[in-house]
Amino acid sequence: MPFTAKDLVDAVIDVVVLPHTVVRINEMVNDNGYSAADISDVINQDPGLSARLLRIANSPFYGFPSRIDNVPRAITVIGTNDLRDLILAASTIQVFADLPNELVSMETFWRHSLRCGIIARALATQLQKPNVERYFTAGLLHDIGYLLIYRELPEMATQTLQHSNKNRQIIHIVEQEILGFDHAKVGEELLRHWKLPDYLIEAVGCHHVPSMAKQHPDDAAIVHIANYLANTMLTKLNGDLEESEALDISALQTTGLTPETLQAVIRQSELQFNNTLEVMVYDEVA
Repeated sequence: MPFTAKDLVDAVIDVVVLPHTVVRINEMVNDNGYSAADISDVINQDPGLSARLLRIANSPFYGFPSRIDNVPRAITVIGTNDLRDLILAASTIQVFADLPNELVSMETFWRHSLRCGIIARALATQLQKPNVERYFTAGLLHDIGYLLIYRELPEMATQTLQHSNKNRQIIHIVEQEILGFDHAKVGEELLRHWKLPDYLIEAVGCHHVPSMAKQHPDDAAIVHIANYLANTMLTKLNGDLEESEALDISALQTTGLTPETLQAVIRQSELQFNNTLEVMVYDEVA
């Protein structure tokens, strides 16, 4: 039988494990039998998570007019579902922060991922979507499968990178040719193993081909557009980038976003980027 994305995830489930507190919070949010106070009690049992959460809540990422100095207050102003997604985002960076990886700079990886998450959140805000942190989290995690491929299959990962650069082919297409699956599928399987919400699983798994999303097409379309814009911004900043895929016009049709809106979102997102980078990423990968 061919080696699959699920096989890869199954091989590392003892290494890439979400903290118990995060798993418990995810379960409680999905269960109507628990109150915001119950969830707050669990968060407060993890001082590191509590501190990280309050640091984010008081950052320019939110821009609240008054300081949030305790977890119950954070839950009240951010909301239970948004808070869960924010905790997932921050904790996932922590899970992968110490993974040795010779094929990728972790700082570069998370800079792109964070930029994608910020843009996805801004797009969702423009569209007046509820629970905008789900889009931020999906954008932040969209390439998470890369890290498992690089870590567990370094020789084949090197082959895909070299083939992509030499032939100027899109990397996820080369992955499918050489590995039999791509990083989006690996990310999907990892989030499914972690029992994360379906909207995150589908957005990550379909971010290159958003038309494949059946249950949550808007999520996949928004993350696809955000990834495209993040890559476009990186090209302008650095002048060099691996071959990048074109924007899938069907994603614009699904969301109703216009090119004018995308330009406005780019300007808005870049203003947020540096401050959010410091609070979300540097503390974990430094």
